[in-house]
Amino acid sequence: MIQRAPLPLPRQRGFTLVEAIIVMVITGVLAGIMVLFIRQPVQNYVDAAGRAEMADVADLALRRMARELRGALPNSLRVIGSASGGSAVTLIEFIPTKTGGTYLSVEDNNGTPVLDFQNTANKTFTVTGTMPVFPYNIAANDYIVVYNLGTGFTDADAYAGNNRAQVSGAPVGNVVTIAANPFAVPANAIPARVPNTSPTQRFNVVGTPVTFRCVNSAAGTGTLTRLSTYGYSASQIDPAAAAGVTSALLANNVVGCNFNVTSLANTHLGLIGLDLALARPGSSSERVMLSHQIHVENTP
Repeated sequence: MIQRAPLPLPRQRGFTLVEAIIVMVITGVLAGIMVLFIRQPVQNYVDAAGRAEMADVADLALRRMARELRGALPNSLRVIGSASGGSAVTLIEFIPTKTGGTYLSVEDNNGTPVLDFQNTANKTFTVTGTMPVFPYNIAANDYIVVYNLGTGFTDADAYAGNNRAQVSGAPVGNVVTIAANPFAVPANAIPARVPNTSPTQRFNVVGTPVTFRCVNSAAGTGTLTRLSTYGYSASQIDPAAAAGVTSALLANNVVGCNFNVTSLANTHLGLIGLDLALARPGSSSERVMLSHQIHVENTP
């Protein structure tokens, strides 16, 4: 038998080290080129997203402030400081209105209690019309304010308390009882003056003051907070350290705030200007500033 020689196996071949290195070099060059083209669009997207987030935070804070300021007691807005003026802290304070109504006056006396502007001993009065219902109902510890004209007006400054009375308990029917009657002008007052009655017999029901407090910082590390439950003060103060104050953060990374209040001459209208500037975290140059204007009714 003739035996044939085995056929030679096919020659096997792989990558050499040189070839592998060449492939790695080429791949690295291509990846580097791709990064040059992709890096800038990605960075632009990140920057745009950061600016949009800053704008959203500022817009939300200003809208919340505007919503509350529109419900302020007429002539109760007051401001301290401004970022443009170099102030470290900017404050805008107001008295929030809960509801309102019409009181029964002496002229309309029908045998039921009236709001007495002459005798301090009379501490009950009748609300004419329908009583406000929950959650706007008159409750104990609310305050009744009549014809508020603002700081510096005798018998018409709610902050000073000369036209503000605290409700002592829940109303009985349409009759409200107050702890003291500051509306009555003593008959022997010196100098003699006319009681601060409302021409339309209106009253407002309010709570305690609220302050929006802005800490200005050129480095973008300031804050905007809402402060409440600190009580009344005849002159405006920074209530941040007041006893019992409640603080709620509205925005951080604040650069500065400008608040201003303008009362329009010969009208019962006011204009509030709010400016808020924020910085992007980690960036000292990228900032956004939003401005908001609010018309308010100043008819007391």
